[in-house]
Amino acid sequence: MLQEFNKLMDYIETHLTEDISGNDIAKIVGLSDYHFRRMFSYMAGMSLNEYIKNRRLSVANVELIDGAKVTDIAYKYGYQSIEGFSRAFREWSGFLPSEVTKNKIQKSFPKFTFYIDIRGGISMGFLGRKRLFNTYAWFCNYKRQPIR
Repeated sequence: MLQEFNKLMDYIETHLTEDISGNDIAKIVGLSDYHFRRMFSYMAGMSLNEYIKNRRLSVANVELIDGAKVTDIAYKYGYQSIEGFSRAFREWSGFLPSEVTKNKIQKSFPKFTFYIDIRGGISMGFLGRKRLFNTYAWFCNYKRQPIR
């Protein structure tokens, strides 16, 4: 499941300038668009649309620093007007796109990667085995480990 999520993050990264449909998501992840969006928002702490918007604005920030025109970037990332892009960019970064171009102010939002990190749990020590109904039963000693 995590591999499919990471494949989708790669897909989003390469298709930031395009519309990403629910059918594309369902094909890559193997879940319905609805269920994937629910799982994503639970694991990521934000909606998928918000994540895509943040990634688009982060890449747009880099392009502004590199000297691209605000109008070109606004239309490239799907905004219908320069005002709409400027408003969204200011809400996201705290600066107008023109200020970023002049002062080379950089704000980033990194690409998500999903992985499992298990910490703490129960340590099992081996005590022995005993023959029980033609099989062996293993006896373990459980010891709690603090979560770090």
